[in-house]
Amino acid sequence: MRGLPHFSYAFRRLVSVGLFFAASSAGFGQTVSVGWTDPGYAGNVNPSGVETVFQLAGAAAYVDGAVTTAVFGWSNSPCPAAVKIKFFRPVPYPRGALFLTERGPFDVTQPLMSSGAGPPVTQTVIFNPPVQLRAGDIIAITNLTSCGGPTFARYIPSPNPLPPPYSVAVPGDVVSSVILPNPPYGLPVFVAAFGTGPTLELLRRFRVDLVAVDPRTGRQTVGSPILLTLSGSAAYFSLPDFTGDPTFPEVMVKMVDATRTPSLGGTFWFFHSPLTDVQYTIMVTDLRNGSVRTYTNASASPGQLCGGVDTSAFRP
Repeated sequence: MRGLPHFSYAFRRLVSVGLFFAASSAGFGQTVSVGWTDPGYAGNVNPSGVETVFQLAGAAAYVDGAVTTAVFGWSNSPCPAAVKIKFFRPVPYPRGALFLTERGPFDVTQPLMSSGAGPPVTQTVIFNPPVQLRAGDIIAITNLTSCGGPTFARYIPSPNPLPPPYSVAVPGDVVSSVILPNPPYGLPVFVAAFGTGPTLELLRRFRVDLVAVDPRTGRQTVGSPILLTLSGSAAYFSLPDFTGDPTFPEVMVKMVDATRTPSLGGTFWFFHSPLTDVQYTIMVTDLRNGSVRTYTNASASPGQLCGGVDTSAFRP
Protein backbone atom coordinates (compact mmCIF):
# COMPACT_ATOMS: atom_id res chain seq x y z
CA MET A 1 0.00 0.00 0.00
CA ARG A 2 1.18 3.50 -0.73
CA GLY A 3 1.42 5.97 2.10
CA LEU A 4 -0.70 9.11 2.07
CA PRO A 5 0.10 12.54 3.49
CA HIS A 6 -2.60 14.11 5.66
CA PHE A 7 -4.85 15.45 2.90
CA SER A 8 -8.34 16.67 3.74
CA TYR A 9 -11.44 15.97 1.70
CA ALA A 10 -14.09 18.31 0.36
CA PHE A 11 -16.85 15.77 0.04
CA ARG A 12 -17.85 12.17 -0.38
CA ARG A 13 -19.36 11.71 -3.81
CA LEU A 14 -21.17 8.42 -4.13
CA VAL A 15 -21.39 6.81 -7.53
CA SER A 16 -24.86 5.75 -8.63
CA VAL A 17 -25.07 1.99 -8.99
CA GLY A 18 -28.01 2.14 -11.35
CA LEU A 19 -30.59 0.90 -8.87
CA PHE A 20 -33.65 2.75 -7.65
CA PHE A 21 -32.49 3.37 -4.11
CA ALA A 22 -29.20 4.86 -5.24
CA ALA A 23 -31.08 7.94 -6.42
CA SER A 24 -32.77 8.61 -3.10
CA SER A 25 -31.67 11.07 -0.43
CA ALA A 26 -30.47 10.28 3.06
CA GLY A 27 -32.94 12.92 4.24
CA PHE A 28 -35.80 10.50 3.59
CA GLY A 29 -34.54 8.33 6.43
CA GLN A 30 -34.21 5.01 4.64
CA THR A 31 -31.03 5.01 2.54
CA VAL A 32 -27.81 3.58 3.99
CA SER A 33 -24.34 3.49 2.45
CA VAL A 34 -20.89 2.46 3.62
CA GLY A 35 -17.57 2.99 1.86
CA TRP A 36 -16.16 5.47 -0.61
CA THR A 37 -16.60 5.79 -4.38
CA ASP A 38 -15.83 8.69 -6.64
CA PRO A 39 -15.72 9.16 -10.41
CA GLY A 40 -12.01 9.93 -10.08
CA TYR A 41 -9.35 7.24 -10.36
CA ALA A 42 -6.09 7.42 -8.42
CA GLY A 43 -4.38 4.19 -9.44
CA ASN A 44 -4.35 0.52 -8.48
CA VAL A 45 -3.68 -1.07 -5.12
CA ASN A 46 -1.51 -3.72 -6.85
CA PRO A 47 -1.55 -6.32 -4.04
CA SER A 48 1.49 -8.60 -3.96
CA GLY A 49 -0.70 -11.48 -2.79
CA VAL A 50 -4.14 -12.09 -1.32
CA GLU A 51 -4.96 -9.21 1.02
CA THR A 52 -7.96 -7.47 2.58
CA VAL A 53 -8.15 -3.69 2.23
CA PHE A 54 -10.16 -1.87 4.92
CA GLN A 55 -11.88 1.44 4.28
CA LEU A 56 -11.45 3.54 7.42
CA ALA A 57 -12.35 7.05 8.68
CA GLY A 58 -14.99 9.01 6.82
CA ALA A 59 -16.52 5.97 5.11
CA ALA A 60 -18.47 4.18 7.85
CA ALA A 61 -22.21 3.47 7.69
CA TYR A 62 -24.00 6.54 9.05
CA VAL A 63 -27.32 4.83 9.95
CA ASP A 64 -28.47 1.29 10.75
CA GLY A 65 -29.80 -0.62 7.78
CA ALA A 66 -29.46 -3.47 5.29
CA VAL A 67 -27.11 -3.13 2.31
CA THR A 68 -28.18 -5.03 -0.78
CA THR A 69 -25.67 -4.08 -3.46
CA ALA A 70 -22.05 -3.00 -3.79
CA VAL A 71 -19.92 -1.21 -6.35
CA PHE A 72 -16.14 -1.44 -6.55
CA GLY A 73 -13.25 -0.51 -8.80
CA TRP A 74 -11.00 -3.23 -10.23
CA SER A 75 -7.87 -3.18 -12.37
CA ASN A 76 -8.53 -6.10 -14.75
CA SER A 77 -11.33 -8.07 -16.40
CA PRO A 78 -12.62 -10.74 -16.76
CA CYS A 79 -11.64 -12.15 -13.36
CA PRO A 80 -13.75 -15.12 -12.17
CA ALA A 81 -14.28 -15.63 -8.42
CA ALA A 82 -11.83 -12.83 -7.69
CA VAL A 83 -13.47 -10.61 -5.06
CA LYS A 84 -15.03 -10.74 -1.62
CA ILE A 85 -16.76 -7.82 0.10
CA LYS A 86 -16.49 -7.88 3.90
CA PHE A 87 -17.95 -5.93 6.81
CA PHE A 88 -16.42 -5.14 10.19
CA ARG A 89 -17.24 -3.23 13.37
CA PRO A 90 -14.43 -0.94 14.57
CA VAL A 91 -12.86 -1.61 17.97
CA PRO A 92 -11.13 1.53 19.31
CA TYR A 93 -8.86 0.02 22.00
CA PRO A 94 -6.69 -1.41 20.61
CA ARG A 95 -7.41 -0.15 17.11
CA GLY A 96 -8.99 -3.15 15.47
CA ALA A 97 -11.98 -4.52 13.57
CA LEU A 98 -14.55 -7.14 14.61
CA PHE A 99 -15.46 -9.38 11.67
CA LEU A 100 -19.21 -9.36 10.93
CA THR A 101 -19.80 -11.16 7.64
CA GLU A 102 -18.78 -11.37 3.99
CA ARG A 103 -20.30 -11.84 0.55
CA GLY A 104 -18.72 -13.47 -2.48
CA PRO A 105 -16.64 -14.65 -4.22
CA PHE A 106 -17.83 -12.36 -7.01
CA ASP A 107 -16.80 -12.38 -10.65
CA VAL A 108 -15.49 -9.25 -12.33
CA THR A 109 -17.30 -9.22 -15.67
CA GLN A 110 -17.55 -5.61 -16.84
CA PRO A 111 -15.25 -4.72 -19.75
CA LEU A 112 -12.04 -2.80 -19.26
CA MET A 113 -12.29 0.92 -19.96
CA SER A 114 -9.42 2.15 -22.10
CA SER A 115 -9.91 5.78 -21.09
CA GLY A 116 -11.95 8.01 -18.81
CA ALA A 117 -11.80 9.35 -15.29
CA GLY A 118 -13.02 6.18 -13.54
CA PRO A 119 -11.30 2.90 -12.64
CA PRO A 120 -10.32 0.42 -15.38
CA VAL A 121 -13.39 -1.62 -14.33
CA THR A 122 -16.41 -0.56 -12.26
CA GLN A 123 -18.33 -3.64 -11.11
CA THR A 124 -21.72 -3.84 -9.34
CA VAL A 125 -22.78 -6.93 -7.38
CA ILE A 126 -25.90 -7.95 -5.46
CA PHE A 127 -25.90 -9.31 -1.89
CA ASN A 128 -28.13 -12.30 -1.27
CA PRO A 129 -29.09 -12.22 1.54
CA PRO A 130 -28.66 -8.54 2.42
CA VAL A 131 -26.14 -7.53 5.07
CA GLN A 132 -27.48 -5.92 8.24
CA LEU A 133 -25.25 -3.07 9.45
CA ARG A 134 -25.14 -0.68 12.37
CA ALA A 135 -24.07 2.92 12.17
CA GLY A 136 -20.27 3.03 12.33
CA ASP A 137 -19.64 -0.33 10.62
CA ILE A 138 -16.97 -0.37 7.89
CA ILE A 139 -16.38 -2.16 4.61
CA ALA A 140 -13.39 -4.06 3.22
CA ILE A 141 -12.50 -5.71 -0.08
CA THR A 142 -10.39 -8.82 -0.68
CA ASN A 143 -8.65 -9.98 -3.85
CA LEU A 144 -8.71 -13.78 -4.01
CA THR A 145 -6.58 -14.19 -7.14
CA SER A 146 -3.78 -12.43 -8.99
CA CYS A 147 -6.26 -11.34 -11.68
CA GLY A 148 -6.26 -7.62 -10.97
CA GLY A 149 -7.01 -5.94 -7.68
CA PRO A 150 -8.86 -3.05 -6.02
CA THR A 151 -8.37 0.52 -7.14
CA PHE A 152 -7.90 3.78 -5.28
CA ALA A 153 -10.47 6.57 -5.46
CA ARG A 154 -9.63 10.21 -6.08
CA TYR A 155 -9.04 12.48 -3.11
CA ILE A 156 -9.77 16.21 -3.16
CA PRO A 157 -7.87 18.67 -0.94
CA SER A 158 -10.05 21.23 0.78
CA PRO A 159 -9.48 24.38 2.83
CA ASN A 160 -12.12 23.02 5.25
CA PRO A 161 -10.59 19.85 6.69
CA LEU A 162 -12.73 16.73 6.92
CA PRO A 163 -11.68 13.30 8.24
CA PRO A 164 -9.65 11.58 5.50
CA PRO A 165 -11.04 8.15 4.53
CA TYR A 166 -7.73 6.28 4.68
CA SER A 167 -7.51 2.61 3.82
CA VAL A 168 -5.22 -0.06 5.23
CA ALA A 169 -4.29 -3.52 3.94
CA VAL A 170 -4.03 -6.71 6.00
CA PRO A 171 -2.49 -9.85 4.42
CA GLY A 172 -4.80 -12.72 3.58
CA ASP A 173 -8.51 -13.42 3.23
CA VAL A 174 -9.51 -12.00 6.63
CA VAL A 175 -12.45 -13.83 8.21
CA SER A 176 -11.83 -13.02 11.87
CA SER A 177 -11.30 -9.98 14.06
CA VAL A 178 -7.97 -8.22 13.53
CA ILE A 179 -5.72 -5.53 14.98
CA LEU A 180 -5.24 -2.96 12.23
CA PRO A 181 -1.74 -1.74 11.33
CA ASN A 182 -0.54 1.70 12.38
CA PRO A 183 -0.18 4.59 9.88
CA PRO A 184 0.85 5.45 7.24
CA TYR A 185 -2.38 4.49 5.55
CA GLY A 186 -3.23 4.28 1.86
CA LEU A 187 -5.51 6.30 -0.34
CA PRO A 188 -9.28 5.71 -0.08
CA VAL A 189 -10.10 2.47 -1.86
CA PHE A 190 -12.95 2.46 -4.39
CA VAL A 191 -15.63 0.27 -2.76
CA ALA A 192 -19.06 0.99 -1.29
CA ALA A 193 -22.31 -0.80 -0.46
CA PHE A 194 -25.83 0.62 -0.60
CA GLY A 195 -29.24 -0.36 0.68
CA THR A 196 -32.16 0.61 2.84
CA GLY A 197 -32.57 1.50 6.46
CA PRO A 198 -35.16 -0.09 8.74
CA THR A 199 -38.10 2.15 7.83
CA LEU A 200 -39.69 3.97 4.93
CA GLU A 201 -40.87 7.58 5.16
CA LEU A 202 -43.11 9.00 2.44
CA LEU A 203 -43.34 12.76 1.93
CA ARG A 204 -40.83 13.04 4.80
CA ARG A 205 -43.75 12.70 7.20
CA PHE A 206 -45.42 9.28 7.00
CA ARG A 207 -43.73 6.11 8.18
CA VAL A 208 -44.85 3.04 6.24
CA ASP A 209 -44.31 -0.52 7.52
CA LEU A 210 -45.35 -3.75 5.82
CA VAL A 211 -45.76 -7.28 7.18
CA ALA A 212 -46.45 -10.11 4.71
CA VAL A 213 -47.67 -13.70 5.16
CA ASP A 214 -47.16 -16.46 2.60
CA PRO A 215 -50.62 -18.11 2.30
CA ARG A 216 -49.04 -21.42 1.30
CA THR A 217 -46.78 -21.81 4.33
CA GLY A 218 -48.00 -19.27 6.89
CA ARG A 219 -44.49 -17.85 7.07
CA GLN A 220 -44.29 -14.17 8.02
CA THR A 221 -41.75 -11.50 7.08
CA VAL A 222 -41.35 -7.73 6.96
CA GLY A 223 -41.03 -5.77 3.74
CA SER A 224 -37.78 -4.10 2.71
CA PRO A 225 -38.55 -0.59 1.32
CA ILE A 226 -36.92 0.96 -1.72
CA LEU A 227 -37.74 4.57 -2.59
CA LEU A 228 -38.67 5.31 -6.21
CA THR A 229 -38.87 9.11 -6.35
CA LEU A 230 -36.68 11.96 -5.16
CA SER A 231 -39.81 13.69 -3.84
CA GLY A 232 -40.35 10.80 -1.45
CA SER A 233 -43.87 10.11 -2.70
CA ALA A 234 -43.61 6.53 -3.95
CA ALA A 235 -41.78 3.32 -3.11
CA TYR A 236 -42.02 -0.41 -3.33
CA PHE A 237 -41.46 -3.18 -0.82
CA SER A 238 -39.44 -6.28 -1.64
CA LEU A 239 -39.78 -9.51 0.34
CA PRO A 240 -36.28 -11.02 0.23
CA ASP A 241 -37.10 -13.66 2.84
CA PHE A 242 -39.63 -15.07 0.36
CA THR A 243 -37.98 -14.40 -2.99
CA GLY A 244 -34.27 -14.25 -2.18
CA ASP A 245 -34.05 -11.00 -4.16
CA PRO A 246 -33.84 -7.76 -2.13
CA THR A 247 -34.54 -5.63 -5.22
CA PHE A 248 -37.58 -7.51 -6.59
CA PRO A 249 -40.78 -5.39 -6.26
CA GLU A 250 -43.72 -7.04 -4.51
CA VAL A 251 -45.97 -4.25 -3.14
CA MET A 252 -46.18 -0.67 -4.45
CA VAL A 253 -47.11 2.27 -2.21
CA LYS A 254 -47.69 5.95 -2.99
CA MET A 255 -48.82 9.09 -1.18
CA VAL A 256 -50.25 12.25 -2.75
CA ASP A 257 -50.33 15.61 -0.98
CA ALA A 258 -53.73 17.10 -1.86
CA THR A 259 -53.86 19.33 1.21
CA ARG A 260 -53.66 22.49 -0.90
CA THR A 261 -56.44 21.40 -3.23
CA PRO A 262 -59.85 21.69 -1.49
CA SER A 263 -61.65 20.25 -4.51
CA LEU A 264 -59.72 17.02 -3.93
CA GLY A 265 -60.57 16.89 -0.26
CA GLY A 266 -57.64 18.79 1.17
CA THR A 267 -56.09 15.59 2.59
CA PHE A 268 -53.20 13.20 2.03
CA TRP A 269 -54.05 10.24 -0.21
CA PHE A 270 -52.55 6.76 0.20
CA PHE A 271 -52.36 4.06 -2.50
CA HIS A 272 -51.17 0.45 -2.25
CA SER A 273 -51.04 -2.22 -4.93
CA PRO A 274 -49.77 -5.82 -4.77
CA LEU A 275 -47.54 -7.45 -7.35
CA THR A 276 -47.82 -10.76 -5.51
CA ASP A 277 -50.42 -13.16 -4.14
CA VAL A 278 -49.11 -13.03 -0.57
CA GLN A 279 -51.24 -11.43 2.11
CA TYR A 280 -49.91 -8.21 3.58
CA THR A 281 -50.75 -5.58 6.16
CA ILE A 282 -49.48 -2.01 5.86
CA MET A 283 -49.36 0.41 8.76
CA VAL A 284 -49.00 4.12 7.96
CA THR A 285 -48.03 6.42 10.83
CA ASP A 286 -48.19 10.21 10.71
CA LEU A 287 -44.94 11.15 12.43
CA ARG A 288 -46.22 14.65 13.09
CA ASN A 289 -49.25 13.76 15.25
CA GLY A 290 -48.99 10.01 15.79
CA SER A 291 -52.20 9.00 14.01
CA VAL A 292 -52.16 5.55 12.36
CA ARG A 293 -54.05 3.89 9.50
CA THR A 294 -53.86 0.18 8.61
CA TYR A 295 -54.46 -1.37 5.18
CA THR A 296 -54.53 -5.00 4.09
CA ASN A 297 -55.25 -7.29 1.16
CA ALA A 298 -55.82 -10.28 3.44
CA SER A 299 -59.39 -10.74 2.17
CA ALA A 300 -58.31 -11.08 -1.46
CA SER A 301 -59.38 -14.35 -3.06
CA PRO A 302 -56.75 -16.65 -4.60
CA GLY A 303 -55.76 -15.35 -8.01
CA GLN A 304 -57.09 -11.85 -7.33
CA LEU A 305 -54.62 -9.05 -6.65
CA CYS A 306 -56.50 -6.31 -4.83
CA GLY A 307 -54.92 -3.06 -3.73
CA GLY A 308 -56.61 0.05 -2.42
CA VAL A 309 -56.76 3.82 -2.23
CA ASP A 310 -57.70 6.04 0.70
CA THR A 311 -58.38 9.62 -0.40
CA SER A 312 -59.01 10.83 3.13
CA ALA A 313 -56.16 9.03 4.83
CA PHE A 314 -54.70 11.90 6.83
CA ARG A 315 -55.53 15.54 7.51
CA PRO A 316 -52.90 18.28 7.26
